[in-house]
Amino acid sequence: MNKLLLSLSLFAATVAMAQAQTKITGVAKNAATGEEVYNLTVRLEGVAVSDAAITDRIGYFQFVDIPNGTYKLQVYGVGYDPYEKEITVADEKELDLGDIKLTFNPNTAEVGIITLTDDELSDDESTTASNSGILQSSRDVFARVSAYELGSYWFKPRGLDNKYNDIHFNGVRMNKMDNGRATFNNWGGLNDVTRRPEELTYGIEPSNYAFGDLGGVTNFDTRPSTMRKGTSLAYSSTNRSYRNRVMATYNTGMMDNGWAFMVSGSRRWADEGLIQGTFYDAYAYFVGIEKKINNNHTLNFTSFGAPTRRATGSPNTQEVVDMKGIYYNSFWGWQDGEKRNERIKKTFEPVNMLTHHWAINNKSKLTTTLSYQFGKESGSRLDWFAGNNPSPVYYRNLPSYIAYSGGTQSQVDAQRELWTSGQISQLDWGSLYRANAFHGERAVYWLTADVNEDRTATAYTNFQTELAPNIDVTIAASYQKTNSKLYREVQDLLGAGYVLNRDNFSGASFNVLDTDYVARKGDKQGYNYEINRDYADLYAQSKIKGKYLDVTIGMKTSMTKFYRDSKWMHGLYQDSSYGRSKTYDFINYGVKTNFLVKLDGRNFIQANVMYQTEAPTSDEIFPNARVNNVTVEGVESAKIFSSDLSYVLRAPRVKARATAFYTRTKDEIEKAFGYIDGANDQVFVSEVMTGVGKEYMGTELAIEAQILPVLTVSAVASIGQYLYKDNPNYNLYSDDFARFEGVPYKDFGTAYLNNYKVGNGPQSGFSLGLEYRDPKFWWVGVSGNFLANNYIDPAAFRRTVNFFTDANGDLLNVNEQDLKNVLKQEKLDDQFMLNVNLGKTFRIGKYSAGISGTVNNVLNNRNYVTGGFEQLRIGNYNNAMNSDYRTLFGSRMFYGMGTTYFANIYFRF
Repeated sequence: MNKLLLSLSLFAATVAMAQAQTKITGVAKNAATGEEVYNLTVRLEGVAVSDAAITDRIGYFQFVDIPNGTYKLQVYGVGYDPYEKEITVADEKELDLGDIKLTFNPNTAEVGIITLTDDELSDDESTTASNSGILQSSRDVFARVSAYELGSYWFKPRGLDNKYNDIHFNGVRMNKMDNGRATFNNWGGLNDVTRRPEELTYGIEPSNYAFGDLGGVTNFDTRPSTMRKGTSLAYSSTNRSYRNRVMATYNTGMMDNGWAFMVSGSRRWADEGLIQGTFYDAYAYFVGIEKKINNNHTLNFTSFGAPTRRATGSPNTQEVVDMKGIYYNSFWGWQDGEKRNERIKKTFEPVNMLTHHWAINNKSKLTTTLSYQFGKESGSRLDWFAGNNPSPVYYRNLPSYIAYSGGTQSQVDAQRELWTSGQISQLDWGSLYRANAFHGERAVYWLTADVNEDRTATAYTNFQTELAPNIDVTIAASYQKTNSKLYREVQDLLGAGYVLNRDNFSGASFNVLDTDYVARKGDKQGYNYEINRDYADLYAQSKIKGKYLDVTIGMKTSMTKFYRDSKWMHGLYQDSSYGRSKTYDFINYGVKTNFLVKLDGRNFIQANVMYQTEAPTSDEIFPNARVNNVTVEGVESAKIFSSDLSYVLRAPRVKARATAFYTRTKDEIEKAFGYIDGANDQVFVSEVMTGVGKEYMGTELAIEAQILPVLTVSAVASIGQYLYKDNPNYNLYSDDFARFEGVPYKDFGTAYLNNYKVGNGPQSGFSLGLEYRDPKFWWVGVSGNFLANNYIDPAAFRRTVNFFTDANGDLLNVNEQDLKNVLKQEKLDDQFMLNVNLGKTFRIGKYSAGISGTVNNVLNNRNYVTGGFEQLRIGNYNNAMNSDYRTLFGSRMFYGMGTTYFANIYFRF
């Protein structure tokens, strides 16, 4: 009897379960033509089964045995805007979604553009108060235009440095500990992998993976099952940093045996780029192996890297540009009939990850990643001992120095002729070899490289759950341990036998523990130390969804520890250079909130507010780490407040956003290196400012209107004002201070920077674009871009009292108006740029192909200065009043390129 009852109970449960399982079907169609679209990927986010469906030849897809619940339907593929819609399953036997209308978008068909903006997710049919189209708004008009159009000309949204952008792979943060910036070279060329981030937040919007910084969070999910299945081949031609690129990707997708494999590789190269004397040689690889253990557990192994070797160009003064043009590069010279560049950047820091995805149920999931990154990056340059500076742009080689030194006009003209004719405008490698041969075994000149070997181990876990139909919770934690070995390495002795391990200026030994040491090729020289960092954080976020209001609150706490461990004892800093320094600890926190008011299904008001403290980087804690472990007084965590308020429209044919933003930072640290020719000191220095404050405020306006089914117009305006605030404290480190005064650095008081503009690219940008998308899958677009309010970054020493005092500290006889003119910040000219893009995609049976091209700066405007900085050299008022001296040590500037193009062809099957 009991067995019978048990059998009946099991049968009844099985029937009930079967009745609760639903089949979901739909058909993907082109919104403009009504034609069915095949080979698109369809996913249900929130269901324990992680398999994706692929639309067939008539655009049909289906999911079977889906339990009751609420899910996000995602449809995406090459050539179309991604589509997202929230669906609810409630006891139906079959849920027919009908036609899913997708918008043709050529930008998603282009292989080769690494975008840090999401693809647009919107439901044009929605008329309910849903926020799925706003918070997941991928191709936000402003974000897209600022990335594709204005971003081509070094425009930075909200004026923010890229150290404020958090980049994650499978939840693991990739930003470096020394400067806070992500090294994009580590995955350069892997466009098929990084094409579509799993999450991209703009500004301080909430993230499901991390608290984030001012510039938002980008997270890439590297599971092969989440990416396009099949084979992709592509070739690109361009005239920018590199000339050629080939890419190949193969992805099995999730196979019946529960395995998925993906491999991707690329090569980018140029014998010479647009800038003279530069080359580019880069490879990249990606391996993804995914094992679906069952419907709830998936393991994913990821390995990627991008060995890169490239030559760089020089920033130049206006005097040099006037003589040699915007493509001039002082870093190269002829050797044996070939161009040789002294400044070579090498990067290879492979990443290996193991990620476990646990779909606990259709409401909760846990993602855990273990990651290990190692390798090195280096940058070479010429060095010398008891020799003259070999650089062509060394100030004594310039015509303005002849004039400043009292030379006649004919002498100045003769020096300028040597420059314009090319006789002295490039490195003379032969003279360096001859100088070494004359001095015997000891090198006068050699090629050295500053090397950074990082080893970073990270553990990251992220738990997301739906506590109730209207409450989502995210809890994430991470721990990261980094060991960085930093040293200088001899790369080429230029015919000599060894290098002395001594300072060129002071003669001091770099390591008094071994004064007889000499460096040969491959040996360390100059400095040798390690930086060790431990970092841990805990992040929690809750989102409460209402009919008319959503509220998201996130909080973070973190712990950061740094210490320096030097292997050498510097002769000038014997008490503060060798061994392990004290450990510097920082406890930080942050809180952010997001309010989304849903006026209806198309109109939204959104507000974001954030406050956080942020630990300094290792470069900021140890500003002169190559020679000592001294930390300048006043090092503390930065304080950051940020807010924005937006009105957003998401109508079927019109998308628009109007935003006002305000950000204030306090107690940040800035540093620079250079030579100061002041009245009190004429020394090579490391400049360190503490208590730096900045203010970023402005508006962002964007609208995109589909005025015809095939014609779209977009307009974007960003009007900002980015200022220094708080008048920071100014310190200088110099070996001369240690040598003659017995102190590692000197406090020069206050730098009066308040209300100077932040020199970080154009503070205002405007773009107007028109795009035609033909139903037969070809397109052409044109955009006009205007960049305005760009300023040279000011040299802080000129804004201290020391600038207008004599060697005794007495005030100079200063003319007030002349002083204002000297200290006035240089404003760069506003510029207009015209861009054009066009292309076509093809269907060849079940295969697809495409060709596309972009031409930037069609009008070949070569007057655009993207940015620059005042040289530290002008360190006293009397010199600044000399026009020849101001020309000689004028601001160093970075010029934009003339007309550039990028052409791409791909084939997929």
